[in-house]
Amino acid sequence: MRDTIWDRMRTVVPSRYDDPDVRLFKTLIFALVGAVFLMIIAGLSTFLFSLRGAEETMVPEVRDVALLEAMLALQERGLVANVEVRYSADPALAGRVIGQTPPAGTLVRAGKRVSLIVSRGARVDRVGTYVGRSITEVRAELRALFASGDQTIRLSEPQYVFSDQEPGTVIAQSPTPGTGITTITDVSLVVSRGPDVDRIELPSFIGLPYETAVHRLSQNSIPFRFEVRDAQSDERAGLIVAQDPEPQSEVEVGSFVTLTMTRPSPVPEDEVFGTIQRSLPNYPVEVELTLEAQSPAGERTVVFSMLHPGIELSVPYQVRENSSLILYRSGQEIYRTIARRPIEDAAEPDGPAAEPADDSATTESE
Repeated sequence: MRDTIWDRMRTVVPSRYDDPDVRLFKTLIFALVGAVFLMIIAGLSTFLFSLRGAEETMVPEVRDVALLEAMLALQERGLVANVEVRYSADPALAGRVIGQTPPAGTLVRAGKRVSLIVSRGARVDRVGTYVGRSITEVRAELRALFASGDQTIRLSEPQYVFSDQEPGTVIAQSPTPGTGITTITDVSLVVSRGPDVDRIELPSFIGLPYETAVHRLSQNSIPFRFEVRDAQSDERAGLIVAQDPEPQSEVEVGSFVTLTMTRPSPVPEDEVFGTIQRSLPNYPVEVELTLEAQSPAGERTVVFSMLHPGIELSVPYQVRENSSLILYRSGQEIYRTIARRPIEDAAEPDGPAAEPADDSATTESE
């Protein structure tokens, strides 16, 4: 007779009629099979849930909103806030959202993180004290403060005025120090350009013999340069025929005057006419320059002597041929040359070839 299903189940299912060891074995087998079955059910459930997916939601607009309100708005949509704090140019935005990612209106799954950039206010929220400081120092400080680009103070073009303060010193500002900043603020500075420069009115040197003009310029400590040209048909030789700046012009003390003279004619056979032209240092203070001519017989004559700012020297002379021309600075010889008649078509038209005295006196130190 065939076994019934129940008979077959009795051989598999644990029974009180089984041997204790057999019954324990069957129990363990059934427990293992049940655990595997439950794991399969759980895996299928997770898989099916993932296929269904989380619900989608739209990212709200939270820019220009206080941080707490922005986080609540995201929470209502099932979104999580990721906060980053930065300085901003507008102090009024402190504590408010100034940027978000993803942008408003984007569809995302619930539970996604939304990055919020929150302003911690301006790096500088009050106007500083700039009076008494160097304009260069103020500019450097503001460049360093706003290197990140969050600028709240913008310097206007400074106004420069004469004053007793050192050149470049800030002597006034607007707005005043301590003024609160609510947006990008333009700051105006008044800067010293130093004491007012003394000016003189130039006399006229036109029509004077060049020796007289050199003497008057030296007496008044007016630095000069000479240009020499041949006299035209209606001009006399050896006279000043033009000057720049023009007579009666007001110029700063220490400004150069350019005089144009006609070449002396005739020049005695035993004499030489020319100009000494030298580049000099720009002296911090005026120094005494003296040009002296020493004849072959040893006679000394002062061509000119004056307080001079340096930069350049251009002075005419007419001395005995082969005389030594010696330039002194504060009594120390700095240049020497010999006055020789130029060889036709081979020498400088306005003066002799230079012949230095020695290495120490050839060129003035810069």
